[in-house]
Amino acid sequence: MKEKISPELARIHAHLCGDGSVFIYKTKAKDRKWTGGIGYYNNNQHLLDKFRIDFSKLFGVKMKMRKNREVIIRGVKRAKGFIEKFGSFKSKEWRIYPPIKNSNKDIKIEWLKSFFEDEAYHEERYNRLKIKSVNFNGLKDAKELLDSVCIFCTLTGPNCDGTYYLTIPRFRFIKEFSDFVKEPIRKASFKSKAN
Repeated sequence: MKEKISPELARIHAHLCGDGSVFIYKTKAKDRKWTGGIGYYNNNQHLLDKFRIDFSKLFGVKMKMRKNREVIIRGVKRAKGFIEKFGSFKSKEWRIYPPIKNSNKDIKIEWLKSFFEDEAYHEERYNRLKIKSVNFNGLKDAKELLDSVCIFCTLTGPNCDGTYYLTIPRFRFIKEFSDFVKEPIRKASFKSKAN
């Protein structure tokens, strides 16, 4: 049976692949052996609020806002459940959840736009959108998503630093991303990613 993916889940998943993390690690605290949680880190308040609203709507819990640059919810069980269902969200390991890849065009666009909000930068001089990442397989998944909605892109690399580029040329003429052109992408200066 095909899993129904909501726009909220597509956006949450994309942001966790971008500037988010799902973490579990040992702690030295006396009252607990392990700690864990789900977090999203950004200096764009609009993106933080949107992630928090989506998460609350989908899971019925309110994430804590910390220092106006991250939203987080603690819980080893919740983090473990996320990893078991969606896989790792580490920089070199994240992949697009297969039911998202098999969803309709609107869901795919929601995932792509949310991921681009975190990871892309607009080279206005060349009218292209670029993403640089160490995760070849993750970018390959994103390319397959773009191909499936008939948006031309290229995947190149590895570069001398072991990274890869996903590039969308003629970016201003892609109607699915017209709101990105009206409100240019601002790359977040605060980045945090569990490795």
